[in-house]
Amino acid sequence: MRTVVRGSWCVVRHYVMGAALLAGAAGCGYHLVGTSSNLPALLQTLYVAPFINQTSRSEVDQRLTEQITQEWVRRGRFQLVASGDKADAVLSGTVKSAVVNPVQFDQQGRATEYQLTVIADVQLVDRTGEKPVVLWRDERFARNTAYPVDPLARDYFDREIEALDRLSRDFARDLVVTILEGY
Repeated sequence: MRTVVRGSWCVVRHYVMGAALLAGAAGCGYHLVGTSSNLPALLQTLYVAPFINQTSRSEVDQRLTEQITQEWVRRGRFQLVASGDKADAVLSGTVKSAVVNPVQFDQQGRATEYQLTVIADVQLVDRTGEKPVVLWRDERFARNTAYPVDPLARDYFDREIEALDRLSRDFARDLVVTILEGY
């Protein structure tokens, strides 16, 4: 009987200690990724400038701009405006690189998987003061995605477009979270 009581007390003690740790962690500023913001509260409006494309791949800039704009809308942190003149903050970027490389091959040496990598110079500028202030910048913000390709299939370019769409969504989500979290 004594063992059962001691065992029960140990279980209760562990639950109490666990609850105390969770309560302490809740007070330490833990939150879900992408839900908090280290940006100044006075920034209420945002203009997402069309990205500039310095690559040979068409549409990469348009797809990124569209997905980034949609991600900001989903987050609801800013009211998006149609021009930089009306914005408290402006997000702009230049796509520096969009490269597709084969990463996996079949026995005949034909590529069966490719990796698409996009690198951009992105910055967020506060326009509320006398002079614009760069709040956040990453000159080499990069994301990549891999996609399979059947070497005998005719849908090679369709697969690349699907990969670009997926990469654009991931790029946008990761960019917005990174800016909001201040990393």
